[in-house]
Amino acid sequence: MNKRESKKDYILCHGLDVMKTRGYNGTSVKDIVDAACVPKGSFYNYFDSKEAFAIEALEKVSQESYEEARKILLADHKCPMEKLHAYFVCGAEHADECNFKFGCFLGNMCQEMSDSNEVIRVKVQQILKRNTRLFAMVLDEAKAKGVLNEDVDTDVMAEFIFNAWQGALMRMKASKCSEPLNAFRAMLRHMTV
Repeated sequence: MNKRESKKDYILCHGLDVMKTRGYNGTSVKDIVDAACVPKGSFYNYFDSKEAFAIEALEKVSQESYEEARKILLADHKCPMEKLHAYFVCGAEHADECNFKFGCFLGNMCQEMSDSNEVIRVKVQQILKRNTRLFAMVLDEAKAKGVLNEDVDTDVMAEFIFNAWQGALMRMKASKCSEPLNAFRAMLRHMTV
């Protein structure tokens, strides 16, 4: 990473921390530059607008989470359902470590911006579809190994599981406790045995 890319990433990381807690509408360019301790002009050297910043923030978060998900969900040494459960256990532990404050950045952006910003809505939709496809791949593997009923539509089941997960994260954030995540994991075990 060269110096320019490093500076941009620095601003992105610090601004992203603010946007994760305050949301898109609750975060100004001033908040981003204050968090990064850089002058406002530095922001515009790297980002055309707050929207452009948000798109790059979404890309950064999604790439990091996608790589982590791939490590867990595409591991060869576990059975498919164990991998799926491991992914959600990891997510629940992360939520607990953050004191249930953040939820999912992608889900939060979707809820906040889907009616008011088409560019962000489309970007979030693309990212969520890519992530859901990972679940479908694991379910396809489970089906091929006879662990999942042969007549299950894995794309639909993956969509349902991912939507339920996002809902559990939203409820967890609202209630500031692990009950929604525990309920989600308990039902996931019943669905996939």
